[in-house]
Amino acid sequence: MTLVTLGLGWLPVAALFLAVAWAANARRLPRGAVLVTLGESLVLTLLAALWFASLGGGGWPLVFLLLGTLVAGAERGLRSAFLRSESRLEWRGFALGVARYLAAGALLAWRLG
Repeated sequence: MTLVTLGLGWLPVAALFLAVAWAANARRLPRGAVLVTLGESLVLTLLAALWFASLGGGGWPLVFLLLGTLVAGAERGLRSAFLRSESRLEWRGFALGVARYLAAGALLAWRLG
C-alpha cells in the first residue's frame, strides 16, 4: 500500500471527523481539537490499512463497530454516572461516536479495501 493510497484514504476520514466535531461543538472548533481530530483520523486510517492489507476486507463492519464503541465509550466515560444517565444527549453523543467510526470504516473499505 503506497503513501498516496493512505493519503487518499485519510482525507475523507479526516473530513468526516472534522465535520462531526464541528457540528458537535456548536459549529466552532478550537485549533487543539482540530489537531487531535486529525491525529485520530490518521491513526484509524493506519489501523484500517493494516486490517485491509493483512487480514482482508471481510468483517470490517464488526471491527469498526467495536472500535467506535470503544472510543465513544471512553469519550463519554462509561462510568456509573453515564450508565445511570437519563439524558438523551449523552446517549445521542455515544451513538454519534459509534456511527462516526462505522462511516469512517465504510470510507476506508472503499478507499483501501
